[in-house]
Amino acid sequence: MGTTEDKAEGTQPPRQTRYERVKRILTDAQGAACPSYQGYGRFWELPLEEFLQVSIYGIRMIAPTGMSDFCAENMPAPQTPRRSCCSSEEEFDPFTGGPEETTSDADLTSPPEETCCGSSASASASTGDVTPGKARSPGRGAASGLIKGLKGQYPFDGTQFPRLPWGGSAVKPSDIHFIQDWIDDNCPATDDVKSTTTAATAGDAGSTPISVSYSSKLARARGHEEHPPSDRSVNEFNHDAGKVKARVNVEFLSQTELDKFRRAVGVMMCYDDFQQYDQRSFAHWASIHANNCQHGWEQFLSWHRLYLANFEQQLQDIDPTVTLPYWDWPMYRENVIASVKDLQSKKPFDNGVVPEAYQCWVSEQMLVNLAGKVSSDILSKLRSVLNKKFNSGNRLYVAAGIDYTGSETDDFIMGALKRVNPLWERYRWPGGDADIIFEAYPTPGDVDRILQIPNFYTFGSGPASNHFFGALENIHNLIHNFTGGMNPNASQFPNETPTGLMVSAGTTAYDPIFWAHHSNVDRLWSEWQALHPGATPDDPTDILAPWPLQVQDVYNISNLGYEYLKSAHVYETDNRIPITRFKSAKTTIHPAVLENHRRAEISLHKIQYSTAGGAFIRIFLNEPDADKNTEIRGNDHFVAQVATFSGDCIGGPGHCDPPPEHRRKFDQRARHRKTPGNFRLDVTDTVAKLKAKGETDFHINLVVLGLDGQPKPDALRLDAVSLTFKD
Repeated sequence: MGTTEDKAEGTQPPRQTRYERVKRILTDAQGAACPSYQGYGRFWELPLEEFLQVSIYGIRMIAPTGMSDFCAENMPAPQTPRRSCCSSEEEFDPFTGGPEETTSDADLTSPPEETCCGSSASASASTGDVTPGKARSPGRGAASGLIKGLKGQYPFDGTQFPRLPWGGSAVKPSDIHFIQDWIDDNCPATDDVKSTTTAATAGDAGSTPISVSYSSKLARARGHEEHPPSDRSVNEFNHDAGKVKARVNVEFLSQTELDKFRRAVGVMMCYDDFQQYDQRSFAHWASIHANNCQHGWEQFLSWHRLYLANFEQQLQDIDPTVTLPYWDWPMYRENVIASVKDLQSKKPFDNGVVPEAYQCWVSEQMLVNLAGKVSSDILSKLRSVLNKKFNSGNRLYVAAGIDYTGSETDDFIMGALKRVNPLWERYRWPGGDADIIFEAYPTPGDVDRILQIPNFYTFGSGPASNHFFGALENIHNLIHNFTGGMNPNASQFPNETPTGLMVSAGTTAYDPIFWAHHSNVDRLWSEWQALHPGATPDDPTDILAPWPLQVQDVYNISNLGYEYLKSAHVYETDNRIPITRFKSAKTTIHPAVLENHRRAEISLHKIQYSTAGGAFIRIFLNEPDADKNTEIRGNDHFVAQVATFSGDCIGGPGHCDPPPEHRRKFDQRARHRKTPGNFRLDVTDTVAKLKAKGETDFHINLVVLGLDGQPKPDALRLDAVSLTFKD
């Protein structure tokens, strides 16, 4: 017979899992009350698979996988004083920011313990720490109806339903925090570290980039295989290469690029409650325009250029590969005119078109989020236009058969549309009187004529001593008015704003489309600068308040870190392997890009110094079999021949090695003479000739030759080749 100690040890209950603790917390809080919860009863006691699917009055108690509170997911977690994981009481309320009960200074400043109550495993179980490598969906908990209900958030704030649990006791903030962490960790049934780690490892293995074999790289360097398009965007490549980044036509952003831009703007909007002091806030930057914008004189262009550059840097603090896309207005003229005619209205109300990136639509997730906030009839009508794109919220309402009432319901719907697409704006009704639009909306010819104006003031805007609006600013004014438009509901609801945000200089920058509009203004100024070198305003040393830079500091956009491209295609190489022949994969060019561009360029990126001596690089388009014997005279596929200049190394060992990518912070010496260089070649005429022959797919071909006209095998090492198009 065993001892008393043996019996005690043998009957010791197993440690409680996090899932079991969640159920206990809810059961204890519910107490003796037995609310129906729409027939589910104590829904947390159902099998886990059923618990995760429970919806009470249309509100999912556990948010679906992938659903999250965007701001909770993307804003840094607030710092809170350390709490003891050994106590069942919370020393700090993470939801109110204040103490839940009195604690001593010693409690908040005591050093961390190596283990919690003698067991590191129990620490993980009781505090909700995440196992390294475990899949996690931050913010899913905050989006769950259960957490909103326990916190007493809408609609569980008494407006529609009481706080959860109904008829029971309020759950402590510390326990709510524990349940929320459990949901964020995807509601695990067990705390089996081994199984979750294995699953995570398997997932990671599946996402490992596929490596390219050395033999394949060698075959590409010899021209036997094609170099595929890079799976990175042009700005991802430029960021890693330390090059200026590209502002791209919004119409030709990839879905990934557009998603990144939307996310960065959305993150900035998360800080709008702190706009007065926090420059991470979108509204903070919008208010700068309201207080400082320059119009009707020579600083119109220079001030806005610096304004956009600083805003773009703020976006890049969130994602360094994001830039401001531009809205090329004439590109949309035919669609604008067709839309106005189709709506058969001469009223200046909501009949125009904006780029699709800035439109609104109903998503499946939006319907889930609105459940319990709007009626089932409204949800059904919204579902009837699921995933259809609209130029305004008003037109979405009309298509769905929903009446605008100026009520809380509209606020819920408009807020949900904003969460689907942060680039959409509720107070935007693009359009105007048909006769005005037909007359004033800019054509490509209008823009061309403006770019030929030789005088800065006639082109841009007048000098400080004689203010007036220039030709470019006049079109700029028109687009502001057209984009904001007039509120079709203003006559019925007098408290509503009569015009859109873009119509007023004080509110315009609060509409995200403002930044694409002004990016295009800046692009046209940069094009004008290229056509009229040296033509500048007469105030080069004036300060562009509220920033300390002068007007002359913004003349060169490369110095501000960007350039403008309509679209770009990059083919990366391995700079450790010399190239004799290069052949890129065929790339289909978007018809709108091929039909209308000002310039096409091939770039050879970061060519290294070669001790093999000078070489000649022949560049072709759509000449896949190009070699040393390919004819260049009279060949429509031939672009150009460029020469490299190098030779034997005259210094010590390593003298001719490529220098480090990044200079030391305080290194004021001249640039290293072996710094890799770039070639840019104008291929506009070559593209035009091939396009005239009906070619729409383009690929780049290089042949590297020595002085004797024979292939030179060790003369060309570079990082990438690209084909770009500019408006």
